[in-house]
Amino acid sequence: MGAELLVEVGRAGETAAGASTAWIERKSGLTPREFLEQHLRPRRPVVLTDALRDWPALRQFSHEFCRNEFGHLPAKVRAHRYRLADVLDLQIASTLENPGPYPCTLSQCAELLPYLTPRFACSLPTRHLHRLVPQSVFHLVNHTEIFFGGPGGSFPRVHCDMLHLHAWITQVHGEKEVTVYEPGQEELLYVTPGLPWLSAIQDPHDFTRYPLLRQARAQHVVLRAGEALFVPSGTWHTARCLGLNITVAFDQLESTNWPDFVRDVMAEQRRDGKPVKALLLGAYLRALGAALRVAECFGANRRADWSAS
Repeated sequence: MGAELLVEVGRAGETAAGASTAWIERKSGLTPREFLEQHLRPRRPVVLTDALRDWPALRQFSHEFCRNEFGHLPAKVRAHRYRLADVLDLQIASTLENPGPYPCTLSQCAELLPYLTPRFACSLPTRHLHRLVPQSVFHLVNHTEIFFGGPGGSFPRVHCDMLHLHAWITQVHGEKEVTVYEPGQEELLYVTPGLPWLSAIQDPHDFTRYPLLRQARAQHVVLRAGEALFVPSGTWHTARCLGLNITVAFDQLESTNWPDFVRDVMAEQRRDGKPVKALLLGAYLRALGAALRVAECFGANRRADWSAS
């Protein structure tokens, strides 16, 4: 296994490296057991530099390829729907001074999944598709999304993934900079009341509007084609494009983040005015979690083709 420390780290208000030791590493040849012990259990982000080596997308995807092959598919840009080909044309023509539309997301991506197969071993097991997990709790969640971006495109909000799901940000074309905030800094990140996964910060460089953000410690990770960034549950992050790029983001739900997932599901029910349902659903999910943990010892929830076990 090879490991290399990423170097850009500092307070959110700083632009240079060197404020302290980097805490996110780049690693290759990491086994699932090593990933579990070194990153999943301690919830420590990591970049896997060889995770996508078997994905056909790594060799084939570009804006031109996706426009020709999948241009008919519906894409979403900030709640508005367009033909994917139309958005990609604007991004291809975009510049830093005149950015194209972003984020452009493709969540109805079944046609593209063969290009993203196999799902790599460190991102398994995952439970969200198990037949006994109520899918209604994921009504606001897109488990797999493909992001298309161009020069100057940046994600509109600092956030962490809903329901305490782990996030995997995988780069199949071009480069993207992901800003990852160290844990335990919620008081500096302007968390939105009632929406504990979403920050009010719309521009992470606007320290006049968000003065506390200047104190937040963050690391800037540049993802290159073929690399995957593990973002543990509850980790705040945002991203910006460094040119034309294609990113696949997907989540993971397994035994270490299951208790937090259950608490978040119950909290959502309470916010919706359903305290009794929250208690019943919590009891069911806790019991289900114990059963799934046993089943996973025998290989459950490890399908590499993105389908349920």
